[in-house]
Amino acid sequence: MKTSHILLAALALFSISCTKEITESPQVRNPHTLSAKLVGGNDGEIVPGAILVKLESSTPAEDMLEGTGATIRRAIPVTPKNKAAFERYGLDRWFLVEFDESIRHEIIAEKAAARKEVKSIQYSRMLEPSWNDADVFPMDARPVTRASQKSAELPFNDEYLNYQWNLVNDGSIHQEALAGADVGVKDAWRLCAGDPGVVVAVFDLGINHIHEDLRDALWVNDGETRGNGKDDDGNGFIDDYNGFNFFRYKTLEDGTIKSSYGIDCTKGSGHGTHVAGIIGAVNNNGKGVSSIAGGTGNKDGVRLMSCQIFYGDNGAKGTDQEAATGFIYAADNGACIAQCSWGHTSEILKHDQEYIDSAPLEYAALQYYLDPENSNHSALKGNIAVFAAGNQGNPYSIYPGALKDIISVTALDCRGLPAGYTNYGPGCKIAAPGGEWLGVSGDYSTMILSTGKGTEHPGTPSISGLNHQYVFMYGTSMACPHIAGVLALGVSYAQKLGKTFTREQMTSMLLTSVNDIDSMLDGTKKFYESTTSFTELPLEPYKGKMGTGAIDTWKFLMAIEGIPSVMVKAGEKSMIDLSAYCNPYGTYEIKIDDASNAVTRNYHNSCNQGRIP
Repeated sequence: MKTSHILLAALALFSISCTKEITESPQVRNPHTLSAKLVGGNDGEIVPGAILVKLESSTPAEDMLEGTGATIRRAIPVTPKNKAAFERYGLDRWFLVEFDESIRHEIIAEKAAARKEVKSIQYSRMLEPSWNDADVFPMDARPVTRASQKSAELPFNDEYLNYQWNLVNDGSIHQEALAGADVGVKDAWRLCAGDPGVVVAVFDLGINHIHEDLRDALWVNDGETRGNGKDDDGNGFIDDYNGFNFFRYKTLEDGTIKSSYGIDCTKGSGHGTHVAGIIGAVNNNGKGVSSIAGGTGNKDGVRLMSCQIFYGDNGAKGTDQEAATGFIYAADNGACIAQCSWGHTSEILKHDQEYIDSAPLEYAALQYYLDPENSNHSALKGNIAVFAAGNQGNPYSIYPGALKDIISVTALDCRGLPAGYTNYGPGCKIAAPGGEWLGVSGDYSTMILSTGKGTEHPGTPSISGLNHQYVFMYGTSMACPHIAGVLALGVSYAQKLGKTFTREQMTSMLLTSVNDIDSMLDGTKKFYESTTSFTELPLEPYKGKMGTGAIDTWKFLMAIEGIPSVMVKAGEKSMIDLSAYCNPYGTYEIKIDDASNAVTRNYHNSCNQGRIP
């Protein structure tokens, strides 16, 4: 009997407790707790000894972190050029809280969350490089077995252009290579090869500024003196002569920012130098490689701004706060295109809002960079950011590339097929050559050849001692700069024509200037993991998921010119439906100059004059 009374009492107490929880919980919930204010995920590698906080105002209370030993400073410590946009995106209210690395993040975060002036808290996370330092193969390690094109048939005299199938592919680089499976730039060079007024910011490892094929292609901050330890031009950054290394930068007492290492390409794979060479290595200088927008050898190529966010071997990770500072720098110092072969790979983000919630500071800085008010070229209203889709073989793009206003790039091999490593699916916008090893031992020519850091690479002992001036790499990291380079060429051509486009217009023309991929995606292909190991990769899953198609630079420049472009195979009869382009009651005339093989055409009635390919 005694036991029953105790049980009934316990049940009664449980009932009272439940009722109290149901009726009072909404009323007593404390809005000033960590769970209420924490934004973003806590997965991935969290930066030790630091958190990010967003305040209700742009001024923190002096006693906000009293007793913790933590310090607080602005997350973006420089004065932006566009203060109104900076404040509109709330960047003036983000602060970096730093504390002893032995203290758990939650302790400081809970202290901050208790303050009513703290709107939100984010654990700062490391960025994910999308490459492996071991995947670098120097040019002189490659057995000379075949070349992609006879040098006499190429427009530039660069020594290794005949190995760059990604630029000009006649099918001879490999027995399985497909002629024409390239970026389609050869004919486009006849119209434009770049312009030094177009600046591409390369967010990566540092660019080798003394490389023979790059030193004349680098952006130069004319207001700065190299290496004098001063902020000569007053933009808040010390010694930013060719750009800046944001990796673990230091804010000095006077508010200026000093790099901890300077732009340094000597550590790691030389990934940033390789990427830069694809975009803008100097063309027609009789040396090394050609590039998409590197000019004609008359100092007329685009310029490359080094925005270093990784440092050291295996791409030691920068932080989202450092990348955010980099985007403000690029916007304020003249870059109209941002090249970003990296992203957040530690988590699956299903839609844009999840990324925005996960990395709010980085997203706000990206929006500042993209804002039309911060346009950095007269031919383009709004800057453009290009990201790699990722190398995990997943059916979705990584972020930030998957954002609707960012261009995410998938990778193709020399057969025009999806590379076995490429991500694909939602968020992916367009495809470009990324290269792939096709199983021939010691032959890396089916990868992408570009500029290297120029020193011996410790990750490849089997080829130790070889020159790394020019190296092969592969990945969506290599596909991404093809699109950045094509965009740079497009902006250069728009300037030449005296035209101006919005970011949305330029992006739309880019994404529709493509060749079909889907018609080739039947059956399987071999994806090699070693000389003896390969996977039969089904191609059907990639249909409709590699973006709009494979980029064609010629079509893109024609779109900028305002001329429809229909590609046909030379030497074969082709039927072309012109109803989409012309008044059906008009007439159409094509003339071919046999001597130059040039094609001109005239539309009559409602069509305009111009050229067709």
